[in-house]
Amino acid sequence: MKGFTLIETVIGIVVLGIIALGLFATFTGVFTNAVRDEVVTIATSLAKGELERTARLSFAGVVSQNVGSPVSFGGNFTNYSWQIVVSAVPVAIASDPGMAQYKQVESRVTNPMVGDISLKTIVTNN
Repeated sequence: MKGFTLIETVIGIVVLGIIALGLFATFTGVFTNAVRDEVVTIATSLAKGELERTARLSFAGVVSQNVGSPVSFGGNFTNYSWQIVVSAVPVAIASDPGMAQYKQVESRVTNPMVGDISLKTIVTNN
């Protein structure tokens, strides 16, 4: 007698099925993480662009924008919305509660998949 018995064949198919299921789960996880990483990268780049745009303004022109109702970027980035939040710098950095010399600027980009991505900087009146 040569060949495999029915039981050996069934066991082989089950083992191959389990291996295939594990590989499928791994590939699914990898692709999901790759998509998430791409969204984080895009959101970070958009936040950086808005932060740089705001930091180029005059000191008096640096004000909060779209707070409470973020605005969509539009075009290819309709799933991304942005807002600029301007506040006093932390006391540990400088004591300027009236924001006469320093302002902390936060650029916040929101996407349904990753939530908020925030970048902060400080602008001065010098």
